[in-house]
Amino acid sequence: MKLGLIVTDARTWATVQDEIKERANDIGDAVKQKYEETADQLAAARSGLQRNSDWLARTTSLLAGVGVGIAVAMLFAPASGEETRANLRDKAMEAKSSIEGLAARATRGRAAVTGMSTGTQGD
Repeated sequence: MKLGLIVTDARTWATVQDEIKERANDIGDAVKQKYEETADQLAAARSGLQRNSDWLARTTSLLAGVGVGIAVAMLFAPASGEETRANLRDKAMEAKSSIEGLAARATRGRAAVTGMSTGTQGD
C-alpha cells in the first residue's frame, strides 16, 4: 500500500523527473565538452597537415614561374643567339642553386615537423 502511495504521489514524480533532467543535462554537458575538445584537436591536426603540404604548391609555383620567365626571356631577348644561350646557361645555374636551397630548407622543415610531438599519449 505504501509503495502505491509513493508511486502515485505527484511531488515524488516531480522530484524524480527533476533529478532525471539534471542528470541528462550533466551527461549532455560532458558530451558537448568532449566533442569540442575533439573538434579542437582535429582542427589543430588539419592545420598542421596543411602547413606541411604547402611546400609542394610553393615549389610547383616556383618552377612554373622559372619556366615562364625563361620562355619570355628567349622570345624577347635583344641579344644574339650565343649571348642568349650564355645568359640562359647562367640563369639555369642560378635556378638550380635556388631549387637546391629550397629543397634543403623543405627537407630541414620536414625533419623538424617529424620530430615534433603529436600531442598524443605515448610520445
